[in-house]
Amino acid sequence: MRAERLNTKTPRSQNTPIARKRKEKLTLWVDPIDKAEVQRRANREGLSDSEAGAALLKKGIQVDLDISYGALLTPVFENTLKRYMSARDNRMASLLVRACIAIEQTRSISVNTLGRQPKVKPGVLNEILDRSLEDAKKKITNRSPELKELIKELNSWIVDEE
Repeated sequence: MRAERLNTKTPRSQNTPIARKRKEKLTLWVDPIDKAEVQRRANREGLSDSEAGAALLKKGIQVDLDISYGALLTPVFENTLKRYMSARDNRMASLLVRACIAIEQTRSISVNTLGRQPKVKPGVLNEILDRSLEDAKKKITNRSPELKELIKELNSWIVDEE
């Protein structure tokens, strides 16, 4: 059996009604348990079955839209994160290249200067270079308080640039 159409033609009155969106009729066939739940909620809230059903339908549509929109958030976050990480990587690469060039230039000058000293023979020079390499490796793996402070300052410098 179909529901009857609402009588929407009302006599004109002097008082203009508050502007409301016009409601549309929607007839749904649902399981008896779902109908009972709508009626139970309507009674609990003091609403009509129609008002309670409309609220539940609206909430269901909103949840469905939120889920659909949520799927789009992942690529948006990934792109934003990728952009910031690329900028940070570029700054770090630039810093590392500048440091490597300065280190190699200093090393070349030091080896050249040391090799030109009158009392430094090639064997002694190689021994000095080997020992300095071992010392450098030990210092890289040892995190002294001074090194920790430098790392902290470098991190704050990188974050401030972002």
